Amino acid sequence: MIKSMSLSGKIFDVLNILFLLFVAVITLYPFWHVLVGSIMPYEESIKSGFHLFPRSINFEAYQYVFSKDTIIRSLFVSLFVTIVGTLYQLFITAITAYPLIKHDLPGRSAIFLFIIFTMFFGGGLIPYYLLIKNLGMVNSLAVMIIPAALSTYNMIVMKTFFQGIPIELEESAKIDGAGYMTIFFKIIIPLSIPSLATIGLFIAVGQWNNWYAPMLYLNDKSLWPLAMVLRDILINNNMELTRGGSYVSQEFLLGDTIKNAVVMVSVIPIIIVYPFIQKHFVKGVMIGSIKS
Repeated sequence: MIKSMSLSGKIFDVLNILFLLFVAVITLYPFWHVLVGSIMPYEESIKSGFHLFPRSINFEAYQYVFSKDTIIRSLFVSLFVTIVGTLYQLFITAITAYPLIKHDLPGRSAIFLFIIFTMFFGGGLIPYYLLIKNLGMVNSLAVMIIPAALSTYNMIVMKTFFQGIPIELEESAKIDGAGYMTIFFKIIIPLSIPSLATIGLFIAVGQWNNWYAPMLYLNDKSLWPLAMVLRDILINNNMELTRGGSYVSQEFLLGDTIKNAVVMVSVIPIIIVYPFIQKHFVKGVMIGSIKS
């Protein structure tokens, strides 16, 4: 027979639940505040800074956002850069991490130390800019994909995961005549879905929110991703985004309503993706934390 929980245990559970509810509220409120601010009329939004629920719902801000070619184009640029960049970085990370678990690889330790070195030392912004310029990647979407080929941290996580795969699987495949590439693509990669999903989510979020590289290297605004357009709206209040539209005469376009709508448009795609890889994400994080 299971003994009833003691009074101190019940008190702890109640306090723990209340604390977690408090953390959940203060975590979700900024998102809720932006969502409510994006669907309320401009006249209501300027009356007070605190809005728990809108008195009325108005989608004019979203109509404006999706009517502007600048924002729609930047959305597709972000989708392209995120998808291509994530697949590219996952591939480079995986083919770098896999050989480094092989003890018979010549110079394995030196290669690994060379990669680790890049975590602590860099060439500086000016030499890096000159390198990008000499490679012809200024004003090119490649500047947001190719230079970020390998994250040392992600490589170490994937390497740690690969080390946890039983070596007997590779030995059995070698006996059957499989080479390293066959083993890698048909055995290692299918078994590494949790790790790939975890690292892929990190990469995708970083790519989607990347505005620093476009700010430095993209002078052509038609190549700006959504994060850069959002930064331009929030910080610079770029008037070019409100010229020539059917809503130009309405004052709310330069207010918080349009800004909140753009923020929601930039956040929702990542939120939609997360549930599909949540189970792999949780497993990948746990495995990466206990393997050695």
